[in-house]
Amino acid sequence: MTPLLQVNNLRVRFHSDFGDRIVTDDISFHVDEGETLGIVGESGCGKSVTNLAIMGLLSRNGTVEAGSAVMDGKDLLKLSDKELDKVRGKDIAMVFQDALASLDPVFPVGKQIEEQVRKHLGKTHQEAQQMILEDLRQVGIPDPQQTMKKYPSELSGGMRQRIMIAMALSCGPKLLIADEPTTALDVTIQAQIMQLIRGLAAKRHMSVILITHDIGVVAQNADRVMVMYAGQFVEEAPVRELFRNPLHPYTRALLAATPSLEDESGRELVPIPGTVPENYTFLTGCRFAGRCALKIDACDAHQEWREVLPGHYVRCCRVEAGLPKGADEVKEEAGAGTVCPGNTADVEGPAAAPALSEEKKEAAHV
Repeated sequence: MTPLLQVNNLRVRFHSDFGDRIVTDDISFHVDEGETLGIVGESGCGKSVTNLAIMGLLSRNGTVEAGSAVMDGKDLLKLSDKELDKVRGKDIAMVFQDALASLDPVFPVGKQIEEQVRKHLGKTHQEAQQMILEDLRQVGIPDPQQTMKKYPSELSGGMRQRIMIAMALSCGPKLLIADEPTTALDVTIQAQIMQLIRGLAAKRHMSVILITHDIGVVAQNADRVMVMYAGQFVEEAPVRELFRNPLHPYTRALLAATPSLEDESGRELVPIPGTVPENYTFLTGCRFAGRCALKIDACDAHQEWREVLPGHYVRCCRVEAGLPKGADEVKEEAGAGTVCPGNTADVEGPAAAPALSEEKKEAAHV
């Protein structure tokens, strides 16, 4: 099956007074029709930049140096601004993490959605109004007629996010990019927003790229997961496979730092030491090596992106046939609390948040 979106070897560079910096390098991935792809990683890893580049929304000091992003036979990276305007909002739409900054404060939200509907679908004012009312009902707005007349500042954070989703879906896009769609919302509203996106995607058979730093959100909502670190993908797997058998030390570290209501072992959360490198333009080896408890000399060399199990890819020299080399040594380090076992409970349906019970530790691949 031909992917809905195929991105190959994307590299983005930013220019500044302090010198140039490569932000994403050798980024390749695909999204199938009706699939939800989760992209997870710490802030500053390049998740949002990757998708802004695909949408042609990089700031003026950002440049796509190499790569392609093919959708419906067209390379989005080679389209002119005028050609991209016909694609953005219609075939591919984006929900940004800060709805208040994304909505125009001087126009009612209904007028903002109507402008997009009339532009892309050629609807009359009356037709557009009816479509907007229906879209607002679908995203759970209780009084859509009155809400259309309100300004963004008059709405709560959860309502603004629903408006953003309604706007993104108003023209029936094939692909929705949700960039941290629950940022700054309380836990209850976060769950409602994610349930809304998941339900609408299934109803419309729409593909979704879900960008987040919360690995628990990915566990509950994605079909396939790509873990990103310092401008590169370090691991990819179906969501259940990733949580049952995480292979890259960074993935395991994320799981070790994630709390779980299902974990009854009373384990302590293990923070990841250090920070994401600010400039990795000239790094040649593993970009996580400086924070990794499993580092060996070979980590300083180039790390190949390879398939080690069916559908399971990783960028790590410590992995061989799904198991790290020197497993006994790794177990000793894990027992000392320096690295996460990376084990999770078996799940049915969407993967659960990571749990590390004593009986499960024996099955952990460390």
